[in-house]
Amino acid sequence: MSKKLKEKIQILIRKFEYKKFQEVVNDSMVILKKNDNDFVWNLVGLSFQKLSNVERSIDCFENAININSKNFSAFNNLGLSYKYLKDYNKAEEYLIKSIEINPKYINALVNLGNIKNDTYFLQEAIDYYNRALKLDRNLPIVHLNISNVYRSINKIDLAKKHLNEATTIDNKFTIADQKMTSLEKYQENNPHIMKMINKLEKLNLDNNQKIYLYFGLNKVYRDLKNYEKSLFYLKISNQEQRKLINYNIQTHKFLSEKIKSYFSKIKYEKFVQKGKGKGYIFVLGMPRSGTTLVEKIISTHSKVSSISESNFIPEKIYNELKKNYEEFEKFLKLDFDVLYKSFIKCFNTNSEIILDKTLTNFWYLGFIKIFFPEAKIIHVLRNPKDNCLSIYENLFDAPEGWNLDQNELAEYYVLYKDLMKFWSQNFKNAFINIKYEDLISKPETKIKELISFCDLDWEKSCLEYYKNDSPIKTVSFNQANKPVYKTSLNKYEVYKNDLKDLFSNLN
Repeated sequence: MSKKLKEKIQILIRKFEYKKFQEVVNDSMVILKKNDNDFVWNLVGLSFQKLSNVERSIDCFENAININSKNFSAFNNLGLSYKYLKDYNKAEEYLIKSIEINPKYINALVNLGNIKNDTYFLQEAIDYYNRALKLDRNLPIVHLNISNVYRSINKIDLAKKHLNEATTIDNKFTIADQKMTSLEKYQENNPHIMKMINKLEKLNLDNNQKIYLYFGLNKVYRDLKNYEKSLFYLKISNQEQRKLINYNIQTHKFLSEKIKSYFSKIKYEKFVQKGKGKGYIFVLGMPRSGTTLVEKIISTHSKVSSISESNFIPEKIYNELKKNYEEFEKFLKLDFDVLYKSFIKCFNTNSEIILDKTLTNFWYLGFIKIFFPEAKIIHVLRNPKDNCLSIYENLFDAPEGWNLDQNELAEYYVLYKDLMKFWSQNFKNAFINIKYEDLISKPETKIKELISFCDLDWEKSCLEYYKNDSPIKTVSFNQANKPVYKTSLNKYEVYKNDLKDLFSNLN
């Protein structure tokens, strides 16, 4: 490699580090006309990943590999691109190839662990994370990842152990502090409280690092029933997180209108794919509405396995709604069941019936009725004020924006409520409504109703769902691993005079 080319590559690297991804693409293409270089192709592929152009990134990584078949970094990145497309088989294939070339390549080991976690091969996920930690113990993110797996299988002591290791390695790795708060029930003498306060006061933290502590301290003071302090941290945590997210509620308003417009035009009988969907259960609704509890109950049944929040349907359908009506009609004729079955095969499931608890499927319920008319659809709903407060109190792994602002949260809830009304009117008896409060107040009756609706034989174990060791990856893991309890009812009363922007728009 010439000195001049090395200098150009160094400039590209700096631009990539400064997140000037389109400039990296443009400048690289000029270089590649004269120098077909695998490192540059790999860098262009990474830039396309950052620009959310995954298909182009795949072409670039393949070019890099064609030039240099030993480029383990390109194989790793190619695997990641297929992971983004939810093609887990290809993703795993390329990540394994990366490790075969370089068995000590930590990035690929961690990425394989992430795929195994996503697809519920949890022991394999733990094994890959431990292989990475054996090479380098001082990796906070890997301790966080393995902690998340242990948390999902209710091995709380091991989850805490790895979070403590993460913060010992890097005391600014405050996401571990926030995750720890979800595992603890705090008393005044818990030393972790002062540790978090000291970090806020004494460390030079960026906004992201502070936000994790704000959310964590909100949880702490809720446990201590110091609602004045919890309110302070509740508001500041959401306000600061909202500033970091580029979001406009009009996006979801437009999506709602587009969906209702298209489904008001189409003739259901013309497109319904008869006989498809038998053996699928879809649980949907707002976050923190009780969907995880319902998932846990049903997946306790011996014939049911859950793939939890797969997000497969929303990710495959969302872009179709950007097309014109004629293209939309053509999409409805697609054999979507073939795609879905291929996707499900990647998961660690061994049951006759698959439960998908992707919450945002409520946007796409009409599609589910067309592609999977034999599927069972369960809509879980909760007192709007309790539901929205619980959303506002929690930090999600991928906050969207609407969940961080009182007014936007209320607007989003109204959109959801309106869309569910639309589906109910247009698809008669298409789904069952299960109220969280009913499930809490008369659990045996409602659990039997759920099992019956799913056309499953009654199994008494469903009443003792909390003894089921099936994994839970959502923030609701604590609630779903316990018998039903009523302390979550009417929680909004604590803040009813302080969160008026939120509550006044709900009924």
